[in-house]
Amino acid sequence: MLDTKLKNNSGRRGAGLFISIVILSLLASAVLLFYKPIVENAKGFIETSKSTREKDLENLKESEEDTFLENLFKSNYVLKWELERQIDNKKYSASDIFSNNTGVFDITENTENADPNDSYEAFKDDFNEMMDSWNYEFFYTTLPSYQLEYYVVDNKTGNYLTNTGAKFSALLNDKEDAKNIKDGYYFCTMMQFDKDGNLSIPYFQGLSNEKKNAYLSFNLTQQMVDRNWNNAAWYASRVKRLAGMTVVYGVKSASLLQSDYLSQEDYMSYWVINEAYNRGGAVYLYAGSFLLVMLLGFLLPAIKPLGIGKGIEAKVPVEIWGLGMAFTFAIYEEGILTLIKETVTGDVFLLSGNHIFNEGIASAVVNVFNILVWLFIFFVWFAAALSIRELFIKKPVRYLKENTLTFRFLGWVGRVTKRGYHYVTSFDMSKKDNKKLILLLGGNLFLMILFCSMWGVGIFGAIIYTGVLFYFINKYKKKVTADYKAITEAAVRISEGNLEGTIDEDLGIFNPLKEQLMKVQQGFRKAVLEETKSQKMKTELITNVSHDLKTPLTAIITYVDLLKDKNLTEEQIDSYIETLDRKALRLKILIEDLFEMSKAASNTIAMNPVEVDLTALIKQLHFELSDRIEKADIDFRARIPEEKVVAWLDSDKTYRIFENLLINMCKYTLPNSRAYLDMELKEKEVFVTVRNISQAELDFSGEEIVERFVRGDKARNSEGSGLGLAIAKSFTELQGGTFQVITDGDLFKVVVGFKIL
Repeated sequence: MLDTKLKNNSGRRGAGLFISIVILSLLASAVLLFYKPIVENAKGFIETSKSTREKDLENLKESEEDTFLENLFKSNYVLKWELERQIDNKKYSASDIFSNNTGVFDITENTENADPNDSYEAFKDDFNEMMDSWNYEFFYTTLPSYQLEYYVVDNKTGNYLTNTGAKFSALLNDKEDAKNIKDGYYFCTMMQFDKDGNLSIPYFQGLSNEKKNAYLSFNLTQQMVDRNWNNAAWYASRVKRLAGMTVVYGVKSASLLQSDYLSQEDYMSYWVINEAYNRGGAVYLYAGSFLLVMLLGFLLPAIKPLGIGKGIEAKVPVEIWGLGMAFTFAIYEEGILTLIKETVTGDVFLLSGNHIFNEGIASAVVNVFNILVWLFIFFVWFAAALSIRELFIKKPVRYLKENTLTFRFLGWVGRVTKRGYHYVTSFDMSKKDNKKLILLLGGNLFLMILFCSMWGVGIFGAIIYTGVLFYFINKYKKKVTADYKAITEAAVRISEGNLEGTIDEDLGIFNPLKEQLMKVQQGFRKAVLEETKSQKMKTELITNVSHDLKTPLTAIITYVDLLKDKNLTEEQIDSYIETLDRKALRLKILIEDLFEMSKAASNTIAMNPVEVDLTALIKQLHFELSDRIEKADIDFRARIPEEKVVAWLDSDKTYRIFENLLINMCKYTLPNSRAYLDMELKEKEVFVTVRNISQAELDFSGEEIVERFVRGDKARNSEGSGLGLAIAKSFTELQGGTFQVITDGDLFKVVVGFKIL
């Protein structure tokens, strides 16, 4: 019935998972009906946003070109500085090149708001700092970003600087190949500064004339204003104008000047389309689907016959469905919106334009793909809802333990750490344990080397490590002290005679001592039990033997007294003599059994092992006792194999074993019942089993019946010494065999086993 119930539960869980997939698949199919309305709505929003987007992009393009021209303005100063240092071969500072003054500024001249703390030295330091930043910006930002090529020449000396192999010098002399050079560049300009610092721009290729005019509006005063200099115009007038040089700049690709514009154009186009699809209903479809699936995840398990929420879908760990949820939200912009657009336009897998599938098959493949995508998303959400529902059913602690991988991992780490701690701290004091000692010292050495390599941080780490080490050593010391106290208390209890107490707790390094102490306690307990048993047996010996010996002895004395009567007839005399003979024989058997049992118990009996055929021995015994078995009114069944079963045994003692068993059977078997003797071979052993139904109630165990002087009837009315089974067991065990007595209700069974040759 339990098996049927388990099968039903398993089938219900499988049915619940199947029903969940069917419901989610139907919902995923319904989502496809909203694709076309979303795309149609998005088209209108895209047209509305187009003009605004183009205006924003144009402004961005204008701003990027202005930034480029401002960088060229700064570059002219940097190149002039570099050119002057090359001409004189000196490391001039920027102020050495561009300053008009060599003394202290007269800050009261031509200024109303001069700062009396300003001085020439302060100005020079700040100006040098500005030019250093321009120099860095030119070589590490402007040149690589625009792949800017330049050629600057001193008009007086003819010294020049360039970073290109192009013959920009040809542009200065207007040679025939100047046009070819210009044609190789998107942007190309020449700026000429005469000896008085007047600027002329002979040509300005790639940008509009408005940009040329915008460049001419750049001035040093504005740069100083941007740096928050006081009296910027006044300080700018103390800086020499650029003069006596010509600079040519070239940029080969428009994309280098408009990189932000081009990237923003793609981004804004992408953003506008996504925004249009969201406004067209995609975001509402996604959010509505999410809420609906979550609601189903909470409500469907309440319908018990569906069996939803009992299978694997409700057992997804929190971390997995959490990552799944994050993934489903992350792919919305890049994945879902693109999927909606390309499904409607027929661009998914490019199936609409191939020649492998016709239009119907291509559409079916795309629809199946969409359903699978949405089914995956819905299943993640559904599993999350089922898992969150479990949080309300279970307690938070149980939920975290059963539904999170983190807690399982932490539990595993805790168990491993505990086992590791137990391993390294459980030293066996009875043997060398250098492996653990080396492991501990090696780990400590590694940490010390690590701390030493970390300098200041390492010192801090060493302090923390020392504190942690002190805590664990102190904790271990307390445990060792407690374990030592427990082991000494146990030793005191044993010394006081309390042999029943146990030590269940783990004593760490004292575990070997605990085990030895428990063995000593068990030895003492066994010795005490043996002594108690011996005293009990002595008492039983006195009681039982005196009773068993007294009965025939009393009868002998009585009949001897009767024989003294002179008036007895011949028949009476013969009857009394027969009784005396029987009682004397009974007394002889009792004494012989007693001596035989004593020898067996003291292990002083002599054994003469030979090859004994157990089959023949038991058949002979059966034949000799057949009359007695018949008188006992027992239907005896002996099942003995025909082949020889040879064992290395003492034939007399073995004969006595089975004789005692069969005689015992005859005495105590219920009349008119069946008794059995079976011989069975198992590998290299033979087992002889004797079974019978007892005529008296078996109110003792198998162990009790083989004790000495115990009989099947506790009233001791039957003949016998009560030593038959005890002698049989002793003889069996002395020959390396096994002797087992089993009682089951009124069934009495003895199993004797020997090894065979």
